[in-house]
Amino acid sequence: MTAGQGQSQLRSAVLARAWQRIPDVEVLSAGDGGPLTRTVKKIIDPLVIRTAARPRLGRPLLDPADAAEVTALLLADATRLRAAAAWFVHLKRQRRALRITAGNVQDVCFPLAYELATGFGLPDASAPEQAATALREWHGEDGAAGVDQLGRYLADPQRATALTAELRSRWAAAPNASPAQFVTLLDAVAHGFTDEAWQQLADSPAGHVFGLALRQPGGTAALARAVREISGLPTPDLGLQRGERTAVPPLSQRDEAGSELLERSIERRVRATLRRLSAAEQSPVSDLVDEELRRAAAGFGLEVPVLATCFVLGVVLAPALRPLDGPAPADLPDFAQRLNAQVAREGYVLYARRALAGSTPLTARPDVEILRELREFAKRFLARLWARLHGFDASGEVPDDFRDLLTGVVRSTSLDLRTKVRRALVANLPRLEAAS
Repeated sequence: MTAGQGQSQLRSAVLARAWQRIPDVEVLSAGDGGPLTRTVKKIIDPLVIRTAARPRLGRPLLDPADAAEVTALLLADATRLRAAAAWFVHLKRQRRALRITAGNVQDVCFPLAYELATGFGLPDASAPEQAATALREWHGEDGAAGVDQLGRYLADPQRATALTAELRSRWAAAPNASPAQFVTLLDAVAHGFTDEAWQQLADSPAGHVFGLALRQPGGTAALARAVREISGLPTPDLGLQRGERTAVPPLSQRDEAGSELLERSIERRVRATLRRLSAAEQSPVSDLVDEELRRAAAGFGLEVPVLATCFVLGVVLAPALRPLDGPAPADLPDFAQRLNAQVAREGYVLYARRALAGSTPLTARPDVEILRELREFAKRFLARLWARLHGFDASGEVPDDFRDLLTGVVRSTSLDLRTKVRRALVANLPRLEAAS
């Protein structure tokens, strides 16, 4: 609804307008200038507005009085939010320096940054040391302990045999259905992503059906037909599986035959879950393994149906993500065109396309590797998307907005590649200057 006098307003719009009045919070902001979804979830709602104590301020629609209160609370905390943004930069830097990989960086560091802002205000010269200390206290040795427990748990030969048999039994018991009936629903979302079209797809078992079909003869061909029918494109190697049928994942990471998404070992998947969770959130290793066996048996290795459906939508859209080819053809799905344009207009992609057309290499030697990664953008996008969805599945959460999720995964994949190109260019700058 519009924000006219006396009318209810979308809470997200109220937050965005107030947030844009706070300076120096870019690292906590989305591309449109409003707060990131995780900023709302990890800082604004629990720590600033305190929606647990004020549930009326957490409703999707706010009446004028509640909208004014939300705005006032956010602006009153502007100084601390600016400090939290500055602390987040230090925490992220120290996290890399300490080689900490446990947990999602925003999930861990957003509330920690706010805590440091509360205790110390804006960071000063002691900030790196303070940030490192806070991270050590937060993480401790629990993540490593969990991984060690997992290794010991799976190392027992008798238990490993029983767990492998259990996985194969669940894998064989998975139902089989034809995915063709869901192509129309996927097509409607890909060509518009309206709320109505998405809800119809989200309510369907499309994700599990397509994922389980890949384990049957002809399943790969059925997925390729769906991609071609929706986008008109052939399906490249998306890194899902090695052969025509998805193989049963091994129990142990040492038995993996490759890095394909759907054939990752149970151990590797549980390790990822342990890295994401704090010690307080971790279930016993035996429970985590059992949950992963059940999850692995579901379509695309994602137990929650809507997460599997999001992934198959990503699979259908992925072949259109070809940034080196420039703007996508006009007959491609609308949403895929928007995702591809998001990457294709990046300066480093334009530079790479010019280098392909001319004689000046990007770098001395890594040209081939960088261009290969750009050509395999779809595969990298799906790997990151699957990891994000697996994280949601393991935590029992569902994203607030799947459009934002897909757009965010494309952006983070692009930023990774941009960083690699920048590092390569900086390393070879003297040679390029000498040649010019």
